[in-house]
Amino acid sequence: MKKCPECGNPSYDGAPVCGNCGYTFPKPKVVAPKSENIFQQEPKKEKKTNNQDTLSIIKDNKLVIGAIVLITLIVICGIVLTGSNDKANNNSSSPIQLSGNDLLEYSAGEFSFKYPESWKELNLTDEDYIGAKFFQNENQTVIEYYNVTSESGSIKEIAQGIISYAQGNGDYVELVETITLDGRNSSNIILENADGDYTRYVSMLSDGQTHVFKITGSSVNSVTSEDVESAISSADIA
Repeated sequence: MKKCPECGNPSYDGAPVCGNCGYTFPKPKVVAPKSENIFQQEPKKEKKTNNQDTLSIIKDNKLVIGAIVLITLIVICGIVLTGSNDKANNNSSSPIQLSGNDLLEYSAGEFSFKYPESWKELNLTDEDYIGAKFFQNENQTVIEYYNVTSESGSIKEIAQGIISYAQGNGDYVELVETITLDGRNSSNIILENADGDYTRYVSMLSDGQTHVFKITGSSVNSVTSEDVESAISSADIA
């Protein structure tokens, strides 16, 4: 309801004139609703999502990963093979070259070896092996060489005999291995004696003869020193 501004008579909201005095009501203003300009709106940015999980990434890159694994395996194999070759070379029959030392040769029939001139010959005897030859190096290590007729058919039997004898004397077996000298399989045994010293036996078998280096010293290092290894590796059976 609205009232006439002239006479105050009430009239309904949509009446064009007052029913009492005839006053013409002003037409109401029509306000247009505010429209939106869709062309001024910035396009909505969709959030990028990474739908690839770890498994998918691995599958997509399996060729690259496979190549990396293959290269890694090749490198590891190369390192292992190189180490094996180095070890084989260390056990070869080629004598170690000692700088600053002239080498002398000891010969006993078909057997010979070279040793540094700094080694001293000792006037010692071995009751079990007549004709044994003794040397002493600068570290007071004693190197004995002897040969004996052997009934053993293999270097393994010779090694077992040495070990049995040593254990009977209360010695401890530190090392047992097979090495190559002059192209032949030879045994290398290191014992810790009951008195604390160390004894090393290097044995070669040829035509029913066993050729033996017996090295005695105060430590493992003394019986495996460079000059000792050089003499052993130079052993030659004609």
